[in-house]
Amino acid sequence: MQNVPYIKPLLSQGRPLWIMGVHDVLSAKIAEKAGFDAVGVQSLQMGFVNGQPDTGVITPTELLDTVRKIRRSINLPIMVDFEQGFGDVYAAVYWLHEFERAGAAALHIDDCGMIYKCVFCPPHVPELESMESTAEKIRALVGERFSENFMIFGRASSYACTKFHSEEDRRDDWVRRSQAYQRAGADAIFAIAPTLEHARFFRGQIEGPMVIIRTLGTQMRQKEDRLEYDNRLMEASVDDLFKLGYQIQCEPSTLLGVAASAMWKAAVRERKSGRMIDLQEEHGNLYDILNTWMNVPEVIRIRQTYCDPQ
Repeated sequence: MQNVPYIKPLLSQGRPLWIMGVHDVLSAKIAEKAGFDAVGVQSLQMGFVNGQPDTGVITPTELLDTVRKIRRSINLPIMVDFEQGFGDVYAAVYWLHEFERAGAAALHIDDCGMIYKCVFCPPHVPELESMESTAEKIRALVGERFSENFMIFGRASSYACTKFHSEEDRRDDWVRRSQAYQRAGADAIFAIAPTLEHARFFRGQIEGPMVIIRTLGTQMRQKEDRLEYDNRLMEASVDDLFKLGYQIQCEPSTLLGVAASAMWKAAVRERKSGRMIDLQEEHGNLYDILNTWMNVPEVIRIRQTYCDPQ
């Protein structure tokens, strides 16, 4: 096994840990250079770059290939979106080992079940996978992982993919599932909190480490059956959430959303003006890009060392 940087040892530092979502080597290098603590490879981003919704279309093999490429390129821990485990208990353990061999440091597993549901793609299917089935997978993942430093995050999807008769029923379901996943051995509970009040409630129900996830741009122009984060939660800083009791923040799609928006604006602007020079400031210097992000200094070193040395 390769020397893998892990998230678990960082928990003892007494500060918030920030996992930035990435989708390729370039975005992972940017996250590392910007000073984030870890990167996350999730099906949402992988669907985004392939022009597909996050509805189970992206395979574990595609996620695995991305993890391998990123592991070779940065020194940060990598968290993986493990969806519902990609099948039964055996399948979950199989893919766990593949991701560990590829150099991942953590995963989060949810109970959305099959056919896979996404919090951002209605209509949501009311039924979740049984709590017992997901707990069995978590128990197997914890028991079969190669390293105890590899973290398993359990995610109850009561606030993402199901309909309930009342808010009380939904909260009870989230607490019941989260506590079951913790008893099964999950190293941390992963919370999807639509509001700051939900975040406080979740934290009050669970002992031990917790992860919170937020996604920009969920404001809805009309009433739809989708997840929407309220403004107060989105305005909270990572330090605010740490004080609330969330040791880890996961931010899945910020870099990719900003990149897509910037590329669209640049493409429209240049197409309208017909002049490449209009984008000079946004583009930057080509040689700086090559040296900073594309490993050209290593090309120069190897060639100078081994090609016709003096």
